[in-house]
Amino acid sequence: MAPLGTPMLHKELTQQVINAAKAVHNELGPGLPHKFYREAMELELREIGAAVEVDKPVKVHYRGQTLGELGVDFCVNDAIVCVLVDNDEITPDDYGLARTLLKNLELDVGLLLKFNGSRLDVRRVEAVPAKKQTSATT
Repeated sequence: MAPLGTPMLHKELTQQVINAAKAVHNELGPGLPHKFYREAMELELREIGAAVEVDKPVKVHYRGQTLGELGVDFCVNDAIVCVLVDNDEITPDDYGLARTLLKNLELDVGLLLKFNGSRLDVRRVEAVPAKKQTSATT
């Protein structure tokens, strides 16, 4: 979390995405399959002029080797990663996935969006800053 007084990254765009999610949830309600919310979010965000990339490919690497790819639900303006959560609750694993996606895409802000409850649940996730290398002096 950013120190107090630090401006929130992508604050305006984040609010636009949240407003779009509220509109989608109000219109569709809870309980539909994941794909309907994703398609409705894409329509809602494009309507406000946002650049939306659905199923943005994210390469997974291990020791310099690419293991494969997975798709992020959508990325908005190449700035915010959005993950639609299908669980009953947003879990630590959901936060972990969002942070991994942010790291691999070299982005700073993500949103976890859970549509399948009576109320929309939105959680902001920020990338974990890279650890600074320290050198040992002898």
